[in-house]
Amino acid sequence: MKKFLLILLLFPLFSSAVEYEFLTPQVVVVKGKNSNPAGLISSQYRGDFVWKKENALLRDKDGRILRKPDVTFYQYIKLAHPLKHGDKVSLNRKTVLRYDKNIPSPVFKLNQLGNGINQKRKYAYLGAWLGKAGALPLKHLAGKTFELRRSSDGKTVYKGILKMRRDDPKYQGNIPFTGEEVLELDYSNFNTPGKYYFYVDSIGRSMDFVIGSETLNEAFYIHARGLYHKRCGIAKAQPFTAWTSQACHSSVIRGRFPGNAGHYRKGRGARNYGFFDIKENPIEVKAFDLIKEYQIYKNEIVTAPGGWHDAADYDRRPYHLRIVNDLATVYLMKSENFIDGQLNIPESGNGIPDILDEAAWGLKHLLAVQMKNGGVGTWFETTGHPGPGEGLPDKDKRTYYVSAPSRNGTLEYASAASTLALALKKAGAVQEAEKYLDSAKKAWCFAMEPRNRLVSWFRLKNRMIFYCEEPYLNAENLLRAGANLYILTGNSSYLEPVLNEQKRIKDTFNKDFWRWSALSWMILELHPVKELARLQKEYRTVILKNAEKMLLEQENAYPYRTLWHAPHAGWVHAMSWGNYHPLRRAATLIAAHKLTGEDKFLQGAYLANDFHNGANAPGRTMTSGLGKVYPAAFLDLVSYADNIGEFVPGITPYGNTFGLDRNAVKMVYKENADKLPIFRRYVNLEFLSVPSSEYSVWETIAPAAVTTGYLIEKPALPSVKLKNRKPAADFRQLPGYRALP
Repeated sequence: MKKFLLILLLFPLFSSAVEYEFLTPQVVVVKGKNSNPAGLISSQYRGDFVWKKENALLRDKDGRILRKPDVTFYQYIKLAHPLKHGDKVSLNRKTVLRYDKNIPSPVFKLNQLGNGINQKRKYAYLGAWLGKAGALPLKHLAGKTFELRRSSDGKTVYKGILKMRRDDPKYQGNIPFTGEEVLELDYSNFNTPGKYYFYVDSIGRSMDFVIGSETLNEAFYIHARGLYHKRCGIAKAQPFTAWTSQACHSSVIRGRFPGNAGHYRKGRGARNYGFFDIKENPIEVKAFDLIKEYQIYKNEIVTAPGGWHDAADYDRRPYHLRIVNDLATVYLMKSENFIDGQLNIPESGNGIPDILDEAAWGLKHLLAVQMKNGGVGTWFETTGHPGPGEGLPDKDKRTYYVSAPSRNGTLEYASAASTLALALKKAGAVQEAEKYLDSAKKAWCFAMEPRNRLVSWFRLKNRMIFYCEEPYLNAENLLRAGANLYILTGNSSYLEPVLNEQKRIKDTFNKDFWRWSALSWMILELHPVKELARLQKEYRTVILKNAEKMLLEQENAYPYRTLWHAPHAGWVHAMSWGNYHPLRRAATLIAAHKLTGEDKFLQGAYLANDFHNGANAPGRTMTSGLGKVYPAAFLDLVSYADNIGEFVPGITPYGNTFGLDRNAVKMVYKENADKLPIFRRYVNLEFLSVPSSEYSVWETIAPAAVTTGYLIEKPALPSVKLKNRKPAADFRQLPGYRALP
């Protein structure tokens, strides 16, 4: 038996089969569940929700629901000597570990799908964090050789030199970001299409990856079909998906409640919109309470399938209109990347690029509820959130109501509908384009009329309150809708309100850059209007300033190339709710590339895609079903109820939160909480860690589809393998179910 040295304590005993993985021929990680913590801790929540193939909630003897996370503990063992292929190590009489040189080492962090042909900067990384034992020592390998080998025959096709990346920074001098010593494998000079793996002496081999245009097609397909899987009002069925469910929420009743969720909060300072008491003091109101007391505007039931659901809600939100704008805009930016049949959705084969069919699904329900005067209520809501155990969306027994039309809500709809009309016109779908153009014109007329400002009185919980929307129109939507309608019709009257508000629009560019999509005003570049030249110049200035800053941070801020703010930056902590996602932030880079044609911005977007796809500290992609190691469990009510072994693909959970959720500290980490590196703080406690475990279609799924869609190099129909993908039998058996070192 080989001698070995424990870096950390072993489990109290090994009485059954043990999960283990060799990081290197000399270092092995052994994984166990629900023992005394000693190393890296990961968790999945197993409490209030009914999990697959379980017939009841987990309860104690008194019937109280248990809040018990499924926790994995990692123990790291350093052997006295490196092992050779086939060598064995006995931990006790029943537990024998065997080293197999053909099994990929998780120390390699790379894009698990692979790289595009046009990607000129290509990197993989070596790195691992060993819990309390710190970083896996790797600095001694700097200057040594790595090999790129062809998967089919193991032949070495390229050699390079391992280089140290920058040291891992520490937040406020104390908390590490990765906890690793990271080496870089630069293979930018190799670009021959094929399937390959890396090999490093004393480490082993990596997983296989591909160099070829098909990698971007697959990424776009999975991300965009995340939207299809979250559609409301349509059955998901074969031959379009194996994650099947019935049609839901086909109708809605006209309601009275205001449609801007941000107005239900009290707000800061003196504002002249939102909810007020009879003394004109701003107040906070709960939307569910208001809808319960004031459900119906008039008893009109409208058939209105369309839109998308988020993770744990079956409502349809105004925020989702950003998806329509961005999908249509990226089509206008690179129409050659998008074709009919590309996404294997029910509309495939209708002669319209699938990306525009998906965008149109986001307006279908709103087009149905548009009133004769042009007004559109944009929030479909009910009297409470669905709960665990209630089944699939088609079993939802709640009645849904559409919000009262407001000027700004209707203007936002006009912005999205006119953008889609532009894209459909470019695609040659003239009849469909006219339908959305006519609707957008009616919505514009409603929004331009000051008398349509939404002002309402309510009696809520035995007191009188009133609501009023803003007296001004949203600058982002005013510019986009006005410019679109002018371009589509040639009628200069659409420009007049925009020109009258140029200063306020210009101020919005800088003040609220983080709020709006980087593609919001791309129309100014795609269809320049001389009257708007000043705003076009300002848009370019803001986009390029932020894009340059992102590239600088991507290259220098962290050991892994990511677009996140530098460690000392004021916004470095603001990771929650998907802000951290590289493909969301990379929208600024693809905008900058379209504005300038400079390749550095395109390459930055490619590197953001690498990070998203596994070239990151945990070595896991950020989207379910993407790559080989991906999120296997997250907050998704449909996946709890569909009785399908694997969670739905194409979903990108929020992930990192910078700080740790208090439930995670209380239930999992306790005194170890401050030792967890920041880039590893994806703790999945389902609804008890919503900023990490949930997702939204507009914050995480759509931006990934938009950026990867822009990166497509050669559009193609999905392969038979992609179209016929089947779910795994049990999500707990997927590699991404447990965190990696």
